[in-house]
Amino acid sequence: MPASAAICPLTLIAWRLSAVPARDLWADYTALGGSRPRAALDGYLAGTADWSAAKHNALAQALNECLWDLGHASLAPYRELQDDRNSVTPQIQEGPDAPRGSEPS
Repeated sequence: MPASAAICPLTLIAWRLSAVPARDLWADYTALGGSRPRAALDGYLAGTADWSAAKHNALAQALNECLWDLGHASLAPYRELQDDRNSVTPQIQEGPDAPRGSEPS
């Protein structure tokens, strides 16, 4: 996945299902550590801006919490962070049973 990407359709569906106004969603997003300004949220929800995985994940958490409050399951998907991918790459390349620092057979 690129360093930043457009909003995915499931995230938009989650927002519409939550029926939370963008201003309230932005407040929830910032309460969870989101740092984008309100105008950036509007652009992201409109599909005219790309966000990093970390920024998207804070928004997804805010949306999912709104859905939980309504008795719905999580719907907004989380994106894999590059740091997460890097932490498992050596195991995939070497195999799960290979000792660290050994050459793969």
